[in-house]
Amino acid sequence: MDTFIRFLNHKNLGSMRTPAFLTLLLFFRLSFLFSQSAPISIDGKFTEWPEEVSGYTDPDETVSNVDLLSFQVTNDEEFLFLKIVLGTAINLKENDPIAHSIYLYIDTDDNASTGFNVQDGFGSELGINFSNLSANFDVSPPQTINFSDIRLRIGPTVTSTEFEIAIARNAVPDNVHALFSSPTIKILFKNWHNGDVMPDEGSFFSYTFDNTPVEPLVPTSLEKENPSYLRTVAYNTLFDGLLESARLPHFEKVLKALNPDIIGFSECYDTPAATVASLLNNWLPLDNADGWQVVKKGDLITASRWPVLQTWPFITRSFPVLIDLPDTYPQNLLFTNAHLSCCAKNSERQSQVDEYVSFLLQLKEVGAGLGFTEFTPFIYAGDLNLVGYAQQLTTLLTGDIQNVNQFGQGGPLDWDGSDLTDQICRQADKRMAYTWRNDQSPYPPGRLDFMIYSDMVMNAEKSFTLQTEVMSADRLDLYNLSTNDTGGASDHFPVVTDFSLMVIDKVRETDLGRHKLYPNPVGDELTIELAADDSFDIFVSDAFGKIVASKKDGTGSVSLKMGHLTAGVYFVKLEDKEGAVFKYKIVKE
Repeated sequence: MDTFIRFLNHKNLGSMRTPAFLTLLLFFRLSFLFSQSAPISIDGKFTEWPEEVSGYTDPDETVSNVDLLSFQVTNDEEFLFLKIVLGTAINLKENDPIAHSIYLYIDTDDNASTGFNVQDGFGSELGINFSNLSANFDVSPPQTINFSDIRLRIGPTVTSTEFEIAIARNAVPDNVHALFSSPTIKILFKNWHNGDVMPDEGSFFSYTFDNTPVEPLVPTSLEKENPSYLRTVAYNTLFDGLLESARLPHFEKVLKALNPDIIGFSECYDTPAATVASLLNNWLPLDNADGWQVVKKGDLITASRWPVLQTWPFITRSFPVLIDLPDTYPQNLLFTNAHLSCCAKNSERQSQVDEYVSFLLQLKEVGAGLGFTEFTPFIYAGDLNLVGYAQQLTTLLTGDIQNVNQFGQGGPLDWDGSDLTDQICRQADKRMAYTWRNDQSPYPPGRLDFMIYSDMVMNAEKSFTLQTEVMSADRLDLYNLSTNDTGGASDHFPVVTDFSLMVIDKVRETDLGRHKLYPNPVGDELTIELAADDSFDIFVSDAFGKIVASKKDGTGSVSLKMGHLTAGVYFVKLEDKEGAVFKYKIVKE
């Protein structure tokens, strides 16, 4: 509540007693009367951050390297949360693509005479050097500590201009001194690469923890809400974990609790497909003679309750398979299990996602004869190791291929010409989205495992990441789990999504009965005969989503000129006044 007032006092504005200033002061006092605590999820999306929480905006300035623009601060019962905004997209934990030396300093005892003297009037007990993956705890004696000692969490794991950070309030980094020994702290960001500091030198930002309880997290139930939903799981087994007898009981308990329909395992380098089939048939027996269908390529193993019709094993570090779903589902399913290159291999990862996008676009054009018909739903899941450039995820969602000389121009990936959806599988029992954690590593936990899908033809009904280490005793008992089950199995946690499939074909046939589009393929002019007296807005877009023709309030028979368009696939969208949308694909000769 007193954050802004303390900031003003440090700016020596106490002598400003004009009526206008006092009115402004009263306004800011009132603005801090609400709770400063907030239920933040560290997922790299920033959707829970209220605009009103405490923060600081740096004055406009011209600096080299990375400009520090602003930050916000809040807390819940367990964590201190910070959000920082930068002038340039960087990888906070790396010096690629831009070298930087951004530090976070916290005066955790609100005493300028203790800790590391960052600048006059600021003594820092905690100093975090993000790009060097290190932290200093300046107590007596001062020492270097690991990120895990303060339970540091950061999102996103890829390049960005914004990052959110969590630090445990109850941390005891050296097992002697509490990290936060005062209810009030001071916060300072500094980029030593260019000397930029936030707040500016001579100013100080204080924050007082607000112990107002936040809305409790309601844990996600592990059961499917509807037996018809498809439960898919992506699971990195950590160096052939399914071959290690000591880890098998943990995998068994986890998979029994999840009861998946389709599993994408990775890091199964020497693990035979037959071994996985035997384990699953023992742990999760099926009501048929064939049992689990298991196929392998490299370290990737995909297991399905239903037959695998087709595999494409030639794509680098991705393994698409076409699964023959039962007749109760409207379509088959293309499930791609992926394990992209790790760590600093940005160029390799970009090439791998370019290659997959090129494959998918070609399959959509010619796949009907292979069972991949129009509106077939598809999922891209696995340990994607997205710890570098954000472009790799952008390519997977939008089809924006970077190496067009080798892989073609790319284009929108979903059937309606829109982007795919990145389903953030937040943890079932914690407001976190990290899927990998190794407290012995210098890296903080991160979101490495993904579930990406075609949202035109399927809905994500439930999603979560399972980490038994943070589950309550009652929840563990409910699902016959133990605290160390996920950690005892792997350093990656299983990522889970339940999907429902839409009956697009039947809807489309009905729509085609109402509205007629001809000729298709089309030459110079497209005719659209609209049903009854309905009025529609009509949009024609190319494969990249760009509107190339349109008409407002179309009724009856509408003609659109198409002669100026190049040959290729286009999408026609009809939208009526109630918001109902009908979509069609046409081919321009």
